[in-house]
Amino acid sequence: MPKYVIAVDGGGTKTHALCAEVGGGVIGEGVSGPTSLAATTVGAASFNLKEAIRQATEKLPPETIYERLIMGLAGMDTAEEEKQARAVFTDGLAHVQVNEFVLVNDTLIALESGSNDPNSLVVIAGTGSNCMGRNQEGQMAKAGGMDYLLTDQGSGYAIGRAVLRQAVKSFDGRGAKTELEQYVCQHFRIETLADLKTKVYNPPLNKTEVAELAQLALRAYDQGDEVAKRIFELAGDELVCMAKAVLTKLNLLSRPATCVLAGSITKISYFNERLNRELTALNPQLTIAVPTQAPVHGALEMALRNLV
Repeated sequence: MPKYVIAVDGGGTKTHALCAEVGGGVIGEGVSGPTSLAATTVGAASFNLKEAIRQATEKLPPETIYERLIMGLAGMDTAEEEKQARAVFTDGLAHVQVNEFVLVNDTLIALESGSNDPNSLVVIAGTGSNCMGRNQEGQMAKAGGMDYLLTDQGSGYAIGRAVLRQAVKSFDGRGAKTELEQYVCQHFRIETLADLKTKVYNPPLNKTEVAELAQLALRAYDQGDEVAKRIFELAGDELVCMAKAVLTKLNLLSRPATCVLAGSITKISYFNERLNRELTALNPQLTIAVPTQAPVHGALEMALRNLV
């Protein structure tokens, strides 16, 4: 009898699921909305997980028993958050027969998708930001990962919030003039930033909606806007700082190691090039890896481990 596993990447913007046959290949894929409990409601997160798995497993009969389900979840950083998430998603998975359900932080599956090096770290900058690493002595370390009020520096959210603030400063005369003022008006379909308050607060923009505004900074940056350049410089400072903190904690500044770059912000040329340049300057023996597959494939590797 064939055996099957499910892998899930539960992010702050979307949820990506794969179903694979043990010893075979991927047989189904699903994509839905966010499952990070830091980015959406419990009800929406549960629904989105069910929907992604439904899509991924629709080729198999409902009575199929899955050997293992590995889920990497964004925004799950404490024991209490893990307890809450496990309760939410165990209930949400009641319709799926799974022998083993493993819930981990999404940094781990992102790292697994890009490297099997025992001396390695991953810098994630997407909706939020996080950095986690491990070394051959079995130690692990992290920086960031305490959500948007405490951390998330260098993330799409941080860049998006800076876009809003700098646009308003440009509008009211407290800051340098920037194209961001015009771009924010276009984005929210308003004639002047005097009308922005209602768009931002009624109802309040969520973390994902703010993070989407990072694209306005990229647009302005590509046009040579000095304010956008400064926003990018500050975000880059923070990402380098996170990586340096983890490299230092793990004693990986002077020996071979791999740094995986993950998330939409690290795919922007400015950040990709800067992280490559500055992190390899910190450790010339560091290899920068950009995964060719989505992070969910890291979860799939974990799901299949010791089963094949």
